[in-house]
Amino acid sequence: MDVNEILEGETLTGKQAIIIFFGFLLLVISAGVLLVLLSDVFRALI
Repeated sequence: MDVNEILEGETLTGKQAIIIFFGFLLLVISAGVLLVLLSDVFRALI
């Protein structure tokens, strides 16, 4: 399956859409948690 076909979403099954959605959600949440945990490190750099 080509990347353009995935992004258009016409041939996407429900299972694939759920995997992509929760994968992206997990990525955003983990990035937020990482930023909170490393906020002291970032403050020390300023």
